[in-house]
Amino acid sequence: MKEWIIIVVVLTIIACIVLFPRKEAYTYVTHEKIELDSFEIEIRGEVVFPGFYTFFEPMRLDEILDFTYGFTDDADINEIDLSKIYEQDSYIFIPSLSTDEIVIEKININNANFQTLLDIPGMTEDRAASLIVYRQEHGLFSSIDELINVKNIGPATLEKIRPYITLG
Repeated sequence: MKEWIIIVVVLTIIACIVLFPRKEAYTYVTHEKIELDSFEIEIRGEVVFPGFYTFFEPMRLDEILDFTYGFTDDADINEIDLSKIYEQDSYIFIPSLSTDEIVIEKININNANFQTLLDIPGMTEDRAASLIVYRQEHGLFSSIDELINVKNIGPATLEKIRPYITLG
């Protein structure tokens, strides 16, 4: 009887091995280059390490400032919105407590979308739409003075928006 039990157990084990083989794990590796979209932010003012920083995903201002090792002791943090999200080329200025400087975040007019252009003081919906149409028809701006050629932007408007814009 014991012999029959041993034979049945051995046959069961062999049947399990034959009927249910182990599946091998395969690892697939591709050698394609993946292009990541990046944007650059220039941070100036009262930060420990001001300069240009490159990012690959949208980030809040407080996360961006971690890369600069934070504020100096003279930074006026009440004047900035730490929760603002940045996802394109920008200029950030952290003001000082000792002066009455205004925070000016320059907007890159060569890649700003419609909504971002509306953040520029003095920029109306008509002007933003005209700027985008001009950019699509003529390519990227090579000079800020080229904005004078955009419909709805005259010399007075150009001087009004000049402190808030950049080309890159």
